[in-house]
Amino acid sequence: MEQAKNKVAEITEIESAIEHKENLEAGESCSPFCPHCNSDNVCGMSRVVGYFSIIENWNKSKKSELKRRQDGNYWAEDL
Repeated sequence: MEQAKNKVAEITEIESAIEHKENLEAGESCSPFCPHCNSDNVCGMSRVVGYFSIIENWNKSKKSELKRRQDGNYWAEDL
C-alpha cells in the first residue's frame, strides 16, 4: 500500500481535465497515459475516505458513477 501511495504521489498530471472529459464522452475507459514518456503502462487510482483503489478493478456501475461525477452529474439516471 505504501508503494502505491508513493507512486501516486510521483504522478503530477495524467491528463488535463478537458482531455479526460473528451475521452470519457468518446466512450473510452479511464486509461491514463504518462505525460512524460506517453507510456500506457499506468493505472488510474482513486482515493476515497483515505483508501486507494485501482479504477480498472471497479465494476461497471462504479465506472459509470465516475463518468457521471466527471460530468458533474451526481444523481442516478431516471430508469
